[in-house]
Amino acid sequence: MVALVKNKPVGIRALKEMRTTQVSKFQIEADWLINTLCNYSCTYCFSSSIKENELAGKISPEQYLDFFDFTGKVWLFHFTGGEPFFYPQFVRLCETLTASHYVSINSNLSSEEVLRFAYSVDPNRVDYIHCGVHLEQRESHEGFQELLKKIQILVDHGFALFATHVMTPSTFKQFQTISERFADIDVPLVPKALRGIYEGKHYPTSYTLEEREKFTVFSRSAENRLKESKRRPFRNQPTVNPLLDKYFLDGFPDFSGVTCSAGKDFVRIDPDGNIYRCGKHSLIGNIFERTLQLYDSPRPCDDNTCPYMCIRYTGLSIADAQKRPKDFQMTPWHNRSSELIELSSSRR
Repeated sequence: MVALVKNKPVGIRALKEMRTTQVSKFQIEADWLINTLCNYSCTYCFSSSIKENELAGKISPEQYLDFFDFTGKVWLFHFTGGEPFFYPQFVRLCETLTASHYVSINSNLSSEEVLRFAYSVDPNRVDYIHCGVHLEQRESHEGFQELLKKIQILVDHGFALFATHVMTPSTFKQFQTISERFADIDVPLVPKALRGIYEGKHYPTSYTLEEREKFTVFSRSAENRLKESKRRPFRNQPTVNPLLDKYFLDGFPDFSGVTCSAGKDFVRIDPDGNIYRCGKHSLIGNIFERTLQLYDSPRPCDDNTCPYMCIRYTGLSIADAQKRPKDFQMTPWHNRSSELIELSSSRR
């Protein structure tokens, strides 16, 4: 790609002034698959590996900051993996980027680096923390009580945090009990729908009628608890909003052709530094090559990716999204761990 960074460079001071005057605190969001290594091996996971991507930590936090500051925009980086806290110098990366931008994190919170994060990163610069519980793996690692301790520290420090549990068929019997343990620390537990193939069946369409009814009850209960929580864990209206799952248990919508601002207000970043509009159809830049060509205006959807992002950046209402054709073959775009590790050997 020969595209140059499109926007004129601005300084840190200008970015800070921009933050205080804009209606929205950030201007563009990036769903950033920052690494592939994870210490959990959840059977339903579509984005983890026992090996780290070779490009993880290739450049310094300061070099990342320089690249994104140069765009002249205030960013929200949604870090996911793998397990982001295993990325080299992840806490320092968050400290550095939040000098000018915002972060949100999808994590199992198993790393001890979580505590350093709690004490060193400004919670006002963290949009939200989404904690995946993964009970079966949790019990064979550090244990459930350790998780609750870390969550307590994070919320006491002012971080917006909510927890989810992926709803495998066996989880339905345990969910209420697990949820009550989170309620004790005023952190609502939200059910999260299975996506893709699990034990030979395609989800969420393979949920039974009884499971769908229970899922909806659990989700509405979590929604009420979120509204009542004094900690206001959804106060920043997270893009990754698992409360939406209950509306799409009969299949995720196909957004093809719908006008979407992805590529302008949203991008996806892979561990190899590639920046995409959304899915893999539209490559618009690369961090390591210092290239980025953002769109000037919304365009019709030419890919299918995460429904959370699709809902936000198409602007469709839930009712309109439910009327869309269903994409029953939709597979999560993060399902590329082995591919990403293979790619890393081709970029140095």
